[in-house]
Amino acid sequence: MIEISSEYAESAAQRVMERIEVLAKISSDTNAMTRVYLSKEHKQTNIQVEAWMREIGMHVWQDEVGNICGRYEGVDAQAPAILLGSHLDTVRNAGKYDGILGVLTALEAVAFLHHHNYRLPVAIEVIGFADEEGTRFDVTLLGSKALTGQWEKDWIERKDREGVSIAQALEAFDLDPKNIMQAQRKKEEILAYLELHIEQGPCLENDHLALGVVTAINGARRLMCQFKGHAGHAGTVPMQHRKDALVAAAKWIVAIDELIQKEDPNLVATVGYLENKPNAVNVISGHVTLSLDIRGPEDTKIDQALKKILD
Repeated sequence: MIEISSEYAESAAQRVMERIEVLAKISSDTNAMTRVYLSKEHKQTNIQVEAWMREIGMHVWQDEVGNICGRYEGVDAQAPAILLGSHLDTVRNAGKYDGILGVLTALEAVAFLHHHNYRLPVAIEVIGFADEEGTRFDVTLLGSKALTGQWEKDWIERKDREGVSIAQALEAFDLDPKNIMQAQRKKEEILAYLELHIEQGPCLENDHLALGVVTAINGARRLMCQFKGHAGHAGTVPMQHRKDALVAAAKWIVAIDELIQKEDPNLVATVGYLENKPNAVNVISGHVTLSLDIRGPEDTKIDQALKKILD
């Protein structure tokens, strides 16, 4: 086994940080980082990551849903692969390490092997998933769901806020929507999957730890909810006669926050999107639409808490 020197490790880390800055500049927003599925920024990122993959001796391809994939062969070209990587898309106004760090550190693992002309008994594959966040089409994990054969047929007609369907976006990306299922990999081709990811929370930092091991992954339930009241004049409708949708929604949001904190320390719930109508200074709210995102490591506890919230 080849040992990594401190000098090599430091240069690899520096390279990762420099490349993060390169990808952080590929954004649809000028004052924030946003890169969504099947956008021109997505294509530009894939092209850049492909170039880095080729530099370290990888065979590179873009699959039928836009995942960028690289393979570093093992001693036996027919050997299964250990899959490394993360996602290259972002939420709106994203942090520059989310997803990207997992792809670039995986490339450095392969670069080390390539630099020493070393082959493992198994192959190493690095994948930059095209979509994890679901920012554009409100369906999450499209990249990995295609790879694992969990793509649902009706997703192809899902549209973004500009009315562009996934099918149309795939075609504009020079991909054929009819070939989506070809992105699926066979189970026997992959030995394991390993992903390095930022915590996206305060726990490691608070405990002064640089690294943690994932013991569970939060499942999620996501709902869009409506509160229907009665719009009226802010100056003339007495308080006792009002049916204010925003007040009702606000009480529910507070109740969710209090309930989840009592329910289980591993559960979290968020109301992140809210649309108020008519949304005027002098009009009582008549209609509110809001999102509810509830997550936790155990499906049963998520569903129990969700039932209490909805009840």
